[in-house]
Amino acid sequence: MLKAFAQYLNPNGSLSLLLIGLIGTIGLYPLMILPILVGAYIDYLGFDEDTAGWISAINLAGVAIITLIVSLKTKRWPLHKVASIGLMLMVVFDVLSLYFHDLTMFAVVRFCSGMAGGAAMAAAGAAIARLSHSEKGYGIYIGCQFLFPAIGMYFLAESLASIEFNGMMLIIIGLELLALIATPIFMNYPLPANNNELDTLETKLIFQRPALLSLIGLCVYGAATAAIWAYADRIGIDASLSVKASGNIIAIITGISVLGAILVIYLKDSFGYIKPLSAGLILQIIGLLILMNIHTPIGYTIGIGTFSIAWAFCWPYFLSIQANLDQTGTVVVAGQFTNLLGNAAGPAIAAFLVGGGLYSPAIWMACGLTALSLLIMLLIPSARRALLTTN
Repeated sequence: MLKAFAQYLNPNGSLSLLLIGLIGTIGLYPLMILPILVGAYIDYLGFDEDTAGWISAINLAGVAIITLIVSLKTKRWPLHKVASIGLMLMVVFDVLSLYFHDLTMFAVVRFCSGMAGGAAMAAAGAAIARLSHSEKGYGIYIGCQFLFPAIGMYFLAESLASIEFNGMMLIIIGLELLALIATPIFMNYPLPANNNELDTLETKLIFQRPALLSLIGLCVYGAATAAIWAYADRIGIDASLSVKASGNIIAIITGISVLGAILVIYLKDSFGYIKPLSAGLILQIIGLLILMNIHTPIGYTIGIGTFSIAWAFCWPYFLSIQANLDQTGTVVVAGQFTNLLGNAAGPAIAAFLVGGGLYSPAIWMACGLTALSLLIMLLIPSARRALLTTN
């Protein structure tokens, strides 16, 4: 019945893209509610700050690894099967997370859960890349990744003390089951017909210079964002906020950040992709500098707000640049791999820098990595022109 209903939906329509966005967001929840997860690991499972950071890194490493595998099979594996199998396994491993709280076993289970969810997330990114104009799709997709986690984080900040870690996981498992029901929507996103990339090996697409630069840029950017996001809740506490107040601010700001994605939907490619991306990355650095230098509740709110809104604005342009390089979805999915590789590395590196409750070194690192990702992305237009001239 759901399969028949999905076939009547327009793949370019808002409802289809919203369903794709929801599935991808649920698959990526280990990143999108990372501050709450890190806090829950510390407060309810008894891990210290650096251990919680390592567990998060392991979880995100699982997401990253599966996206690499999917990127090499994007043209061969049906996306609806990738998403449905991934979500089914995610349910299994998240159920196991309720029972295995020993550090070693818990880390293994979280890694496997990350791999399973990453498959659903990768399928979502690849599906949107197959549209002739991907900006709207990625705007809605990224909007989902900010709006729905914001609602979730606000609820969890209010109720986590009573439901604790296992209660939170039961809610997440319920959402995964709902996402599983919606996976037939992927059948509306076949490979584009008569596309030059269809006969090109995935590895060749990935290693062309423009694509490779985009992959490196996203990896660096992923490390910058996750390093801050993992400790956003604790940075708020360092700015004289309570745990509850910090969580509420993060949730509200995350919801407001949808405005960044909405702006992308409105602008589309009116100014190309590089110029808006550059402006967003510069704004993100400004937010980080505010976060580092104004250790007050208002400074924290403005800093994390600027950082988060810029993040929501930049992401669709990163993905649209990659979709413009390859419409099969191979480069987009590979980009999600390198971004998540950075996401996994960011909290791990930051864990070495936040000793004694000092977060400035980690913020400085994030500023430098964000600037580096901008420099890398600025090289793509000239690299693409050179590639087209050669061909």
